[in-house]
Amino acid sequence: MGNDPPKPPRHDLHDLRPGLLEADDSKIRRVLAVVDGVADPTINQALLDPLRPRLATLRPVRPLRFTRLLFIPLDPLTVPMRDWRAGDPTVPRPVLAPIAKTVQARLGSLAPVIDKIIAGRRADAKEAITQAGEILWPHAAESLVSAPPPADWQETGLPLTAYKPLAESIAAVFRRAMQLRSLALDEEQGALAVDDDVVADILANIANEPETGCAMIARLILVRSPHALRLLGRIAGAGRTLDERVVLRRAMDRGVAAELTNLERDTGVAHEIGHATLAELGGEVRRVTTLLAEIEADAAFAGHWPRLKPIRHRLDEACRTRFARGLHEGLVGSLAAASGPVQGAAQTALESCARDLRKFEMAARKAGDSNSYDRLLARASDAVLTAAAAGTLTPMRTYRLIEILAGPEAAEALYMQAVGGA
Repeated sequence: MGNDPPKPPRHDLHDLRPGLLEADDSKIRRVLAVVDGVADPTINQALLDPLRPRLATLRPVRPLRFTRLLFIPLDPLTVPMRDWRAGDPTVPRPVLAPIAKTVQARLGSLAPVIDKIIAGRRADAKEAITQAGEILWPHAAESLVSAPPPADWQETGLPLTAYKPLAESIAAVFRRAMQLRSLALDEEQGALAVDDDVVADILANIANEPETGCAMIARLILVRSPHALRLLGRIAGAGRTLDERVVLRRAMDRGVAAELTNLERDTGVAHEIGHATLAELGGEVRRVTTLLAEIEADAAFAGHWPRLKPIRHRLDEACRTRFARGLHEGLVGSLAAASGPVQGAAQTALESCARDLRKFEMAARKAGDSNSYDRLLARASDAVLTAAAAGTLTPMRTYRLIEILAGPEAAEALYMQAVGGA
C-alpha cells in the first residue's frame, strides 16, 4: 500500500544485528519502536530473533496487532527455530506469521470487528484482549483443523508434514484459550481455588486432542497458573479408556518435563531474575517457587523430584545476587552518593526501591537461604541510619524508610529513642 513505511534493505538489517547485541536497553527500545512501526513479520523476525532473551527481560509493551493477539495464549511456548523439535510442546516462531494469515483470511465478517477492538491498543490492554480473544480464538481453532497448509509454509523452514501436527496442537490450546486465560488472571489476583466451571470446560473432549496439544495445555497451566497444577491429574484421568488415560498422563508428564527444562536453561528463570526490574521480580519468583512446591507435593510427578533441588539452588543463588545488587544500586549506593539532603523525588525513589525489595525478599525467602536477606536488610537499615546521622535524611524520611525495611516496630522504637533523647 502507498502509505506503508518503507522496509529497510536486507543488507541494512544484516549490518544492524551485531550492534544491537551489544546495545543498551534504551537503544533496543528505540529500535523496537521502529520495527513495530514497519509492522513487517519478516523484518521483525530477522532483526529481533537474536534479541529475544533481552526482550524477555525488558518486557516492552508492544502494539496489539492481529498476530500478537492471536498467539497471546501460546506466548510462553513460542521458541526460536533452533530450540524447536518435532513433538515438543512448543511453537517455533517462524510459523506465527503464516498461521496468522491463514486464520485472518478465514474470519470473514469477524475480521473488522476484531480489528476495531484492538485498534490503537497495546499488548497490556487486558479488557480488549479478552473481548477480542473471545471472538478470535475459538474461530482460529476451527480454521486450523480445516485449512490447508499456508501457501508460504516453505518460508518457515519446516517440512510440509510438520504443519498438520502443529496446527492441531495449537488448535487444542485455542479451544481452551479463554479458560486458560481465566486461570491465569485468577492467579494474578491471588486466588488459590480453581473455578469448577473453568475446569469442566478445559476437560471437555480433551481425550480427543493430540498428545502434544495436551502437553502444551499442561505447560500453560504450569507457567501461568501453578496453583492449578493438580488440574493436570484431572486431565490425565479424563480418558475414556485405559489407552487414552495413558496418553493423557504421558502428555501431562511431558508438559512438566518441558517446563523444568525451561527453568534449567541458561536463558531461564535465573537469567530473567538477573535482568528484570525489582518491581517485576516478586511475582516471577513467587510463581516459580509455587510451581516447584506443587510439583514436589504431587507423587504423580515423583520422577521429576531429583531435578527440583538443582533448580531451587540456581533460583536461590540468582535471587540473593539480584537482591544484593538491587539493594546497593537503588538504596545503599544512592544514599552514600547523595551530596546533600534528599529531596522529595529522590525520597520517593528510595521508598519505591525499598518496597520492591521487600516484595522480592518475601518471595525469594521461599527459594532457600532466608538468613541472607536478614543480613542484607540490616545492612540497608544501617545505611539509612548513617545517612540520617550525616543529615542526608530528615527524621521523618528516616522513619519511613526504616518502617519499610525493618517494620513499624523498628520505626517506632527509633522515634521513641529520638523523643527520649530530646
